[in-house]
Amino acid sequence: MSEGASHAERARPEGELSPPHAHEMQAPQANGREAPNAGRFGRLTWLVPLAGVLLAGAALRLVAADDMEYKADEKWTFDQTQPSSDRSFPWLGMPSSAGMDNPGMSVWVFMALGKLLGVDDPVSLARAVQWLNVAAILLQVAFAWRCVPWPDREFWLWSAAFLCVNPLAVLFHRKIWPPSVLPIFIVALLIAWWFRQRPWAAFAWGLVGAAIGQIHMSGFHFAAAAVLWTWWFGDKRTAWKSWTAGSVLGVLPMIPWLKYLIATHGSRPSANVKWEHLFEAKFWLRWFSEPFGWGADYALGDDFRDFLSQPIVAGQATWLVGLLHVAAIASAVGLLVRIYRQRGTLFGAAARVQVRLPTVMAQDFALWGYGILLTLTLTPIHCHYMLIAYPMEFLWLARMALGAQPDRSRRAMIGRALLAGMCLVQLLISASFLGYIHVKQRIDGDYGVVYRAQVERQPLR
Repeated sequence: MSEGASHAERARPEGELSPPHAHEMQAPQANGREAPNAGRFGRLTWLVPLAGVLLAGAALRLVAADDMEYKADEKWTFDQTQPSSDRSFPWLGMPSSAGMDNPGMSVWVFMALGKLLGVDDPVSLARAVQWLNVAAILLQVAFAWRCVPWPDREFWLWSAAFLCVNPLAVLFHRKIWPPSVLPIFIVALLIAWWFRQRPWAAFAWGLVGAAIGQIHMSGFHFAAAAVLWTWWFGDKRTAWKSWTAGSVLGVLPMIPWLKYLIATHGSRPSANVKWEHLFEAKFWLRWFSEPFGWGADYALGDDFRDFLSQPIVAGQATWLVGLLHVAAIASAVGLLVRIYRQRGTLFGAAARVQVRLPTVMAQDFALWGYGILLTLTLTPIHCHYMLIAYPMEFLWLARMALGAQPDRSRRAMIGRALLAGMCLVQLLISASFLGYIHVKQRIDGDYGVVYRAQVERQPLR
């Protein structure tokens, strides 16, 4: 392999960097020297643009917090964080679209945030969620920078960059909603899974895996996908006993919820289970569309066309936002062309050998394992179910654009230019989306009336 880690480094699972001492966190070595990619693309070339996109991601999440969504779910969640003498401890969460109450942890995590940060109004609770998601992105960058060897490190850093600016990621990272607190737990799970051959990491993997499903039930499917994929494709050295211990400890808070399921069996409203959902392939349709910046129509509804016509200059629609969406479509077409041209490298015999490499395994248990398990539930796959897989969606995007072994070749540099252009387009779409929400305030779609307008009772614009 040229321009990357040695064959031995690529074959060894990153969770078993050897020996397990201080030098395991250093950049990988090639023939006794630092890998060429690490020198050029891992330091100065990356630092300035990466810092810029991280600042942009933080700004997109933290700006104008009072423009947040505030509907029945958000109000119910905030109310649970406030002390009340006439309300008992909530052992169960709010009712779900699947026809049952959520586990209690889906609200306990907000109660913990409220207690730790002294939350006394909805905006401060939303701010806590936003900071939590900024921390999740920073944790992913730190993990990639310190623990993942080149060339895979570049894929993880691009994933974090897209996570910063993607419109749907920005939308969900600003909400008082159980799925919106998942990213920090997902990154923690991925780090623990990465080092799963060590007892402490396997224990943490089991513990966090049991917790994410209690925050949002899609987490059960994601955690199960990671376990099944690792058992099938992973090596025999995973510390499964430690994982089991962590999982057992993690399910203990579920006991009240399990008792509720047994007690209400046959009396709960039935979930929207239909065989036709098996053939809709919505998970993969979303996987192959959302990373390109599409999806604002989910929140805007009938106002989406008006959004595309923005900004309005001298009373005239400029349709610049619409042109940004055209650019997003063009980038998707460009990526498909690159995938076709690199199909031998990406899907040929050499690629099949990489199925057991940690980065490829992490991508695949999200793309295939999570997708298949979620589809087999025969229930509708909503847009927010994808939030749990966003890091892996963008990891896939980077791998497809750069190829299995990114180097300093002209082809790889074109791939980097394509990814950078996608990031810029999505940054502009996200900023335009937040600006539109700030001005419009009352959205004829899922977003609804922003919290600020509800408080100020401003007239409809």
